[in-house]
Amino acid sequence: MNTSGAMQPSAESAAAALRGARAAQTAARRPQAVPGWYPATHGLLLAAGFTGFGAARMWPQWQGWFLAAAMLCSVGFLAVTWIMMRSAGIAPWFDRREQRASWRSWGAPLVPFVAGLLLAIPYGTAGWFVGFGVVAGAGAWVGAARRRARALESS
Repeated sequence: MNTSGAMQPSAESAAAALRGARAAQTAARRPQAVPGWYPATHGLLLAAGFTGFGAARMWPQWQGWFLAAAMLCSVGFLAVTWIMMRSAGIAPWFDRREQRASWRSWGAPLVPFVAGLLLAIPYGTAGWFVGFGVVAGAGAWVGAARRRARALESS
């Protein structure tokens, strides 16, 4: 016992705990490849969801169908994202191993918003949804494909 009354771990259990911690640290540093279907699915569901919201405003006679499809795509996008994050055991904000400049890490997510704003000028809210959806979907697809390629390279 130590001064607090707790039992001291044995040398074997301490060594086993250290081996487990090192193995977990090594696994966390190694990028995991996502399945081949993920980049396209991730990007297309995001693009289709936001584009559907915009299309619902552009064609009121089909509004119900567009909104239903947009909601399904949006829920599918969130589900696919959650499944992949859950299977990896982490949910990173920015990849710390990436060597990009910080302005690119923070500026790249603004590109879809700017595209949406540019299309909002002539087309209003519908243009914003379509512009944001298409550019964000393309960015999500390209980003997921790049991360997958890097993970495959390093494994």
